Amino acid sequence: MLLLSILLFSAVVPLTSVHMSSHIFNRLAILVLLYSSVLAWNMFYLEPIGVGLGIYGGLSHVTLLSQAFDTFILACASIILLLGSGSISDTSQRLGSIVKGRVAEYPLIILFTTLGMSCLVSSSDLVTFFLSIELQSLALYILATIYRDSEAATSAGLKYFLVGALSSSLILLGSCLLYGLTGVSNFEGVYLLCSMAIANSGIQIALVIIGIALLFKVAAAPFHNWAPDVYDGVPTIVTTWLTIMPKVAIFAFLGEFQGFTHLGRIYETTYPIWPNILLISALLSLIIGSLLGLAQYRIKRLLAYSTISHMGFILLALAIHTPEGIEAYLFYLVQYVLTSINIFFVLLAFGNHPYESDSAWDKSSSTGFSLLDNTEFSKKPQILFISHISRNSNIMSNPALALAFAITLFSMAGIPPMIGFFAKLMVIYSATHSGYLFLAIIAILVSVLSAAYYLRVIRVLFFDTPQFTENPAWWIRPNGNNSMIIGTLTLLILLFIANPLPILNCLHLLALSLFYW
Repeated sequence: MLLLSILLFSAVVPLTSVHMSSHIFNRLAILVLLYSSVLAWNMFYLEPIGVGLGIYGGLSHVTLLSQAFDTFILACASIILLLGSGSISDTSQRLGSIVKGRVAEYPLIILFTTLGMSCLVSSSDLVTFFLSIELQSLALYILATIYRDSEAATSAGLKYFLVGALSSSLILLGSCLLYGLTGVSNFEGVYLLCSMAIANSGIQIALVIIGIALLFKVAAAPFHNWAPDVYDGVPTIVTTWLTIMPKVAIFAFLGEFQGFTHLGRIYETTYPIWPNILLISALLSLIIGSLLGLAQYRIKRLLAYSTISHMGFILLALAIHTPEGIEAYLFYLVQYVLTSINIFFVLLAFGNHPYESDSAWDKSSSTGFSLLDNTEFSKKPQILFISHISRNSNIMSNPALALAFAITLFSMAGIPPMIGFFAKLMVIYSATHSGYLFLAIIAILVSVLSAAYYLRVIRVLFFDTPQFTENPAWWIRPNGNNSMIIGTLTLLILLFIANPLPILNCLHLLALSLFYW
């Protein structure tokens, strides 16, 4: 479905972009993603999915977990794409402005990268693994530099391209070494050969190279330096996608093929190298993401370090590789996606205010919420600094929006009874139950430290009230779709404790499907 839609869009965009509004393309892409998610959900009714089904000659392997992630990725992609449908503020419509230069290719790029993510979660061969990551990454490079007139966005996109090219080269090098040492490219064949002690002696280097490359992709420490610069440089509407979706696809792949856990074990008394890579990266991500986040005064750099800290929790749960650990990993990944989407939706709603020439904002920044290009409205500023929230985007401007922002920040900090608290609790419980007491203590300490910079944002939001806003109700007015998404996600974050069983039962069954067929 996605491939046919991409081919159709590729033919339609150059032929009708002058006559057809990009709003229509955006809404068609949302419908395509929603319909694709329904088709992926329908696959659960096939009985062979329960034990795994090889397709395309074994290049892909469809299981319950891969289909669940496929459905989740497509649904989240359609939600994030809603930001594009309401990207023109009401101000331009009230002023009767003629908006030109719309970025009509934005939905097409989203479909390209979503297709790569959908292929990645079901990859079972080194060839499809590399090609899926490249299909996903190439579209992301274009997406990061979609605002060509913005110096900050172009610089961040170039840095993202260079780091992505380096990590892709490392993946290719590690895959070539793994293929040269085993003689097969299918993951099942690699696992089978590496189960024999005689074949395990030379693959540690290949595993280390592939592990480093994947840690580059998810911006986990110590390979995280590019993330704050890229997330802060690109427009917020692009940051929303870069922060969430590529990480979900890569973690879905790692969760599906945990056969890497057993690679590198020469004797029963030695430790496999793959979990050790994940544990070391988890420890560094927890410490670096929490400590460096305390010194940030730019809102998107703060959220970047917050993301690095969350990557530490996810990697810790993934490295445990027990039914409890996988269930905690799935639950933490789901709540991370939901809370991150809500955070960026609120930030984009905060930035949706009219442009005034005497505003105290940074005029040189790239647009934060629109898909405009080469117009005066593409110069609209986004929220860059934490102090910007106190000017036109606070409890006085829109109390409901400020409350939703505070609830989501509390959830990311792990304060009960929000959904983020239960996610961290499950990860820490699984770590202690598996004997990782030191990492569990570190996770508790860094959670307390990270709460400091979340509370700083909440202080600015509620207590640093502006002195020059004359009519605050006119400043922030998100459209109906964004308001519906923000309200639904906020209620889900807040009221998860009321009925947690449906989500937990589904994730428990998915975790058990990896261990008991």
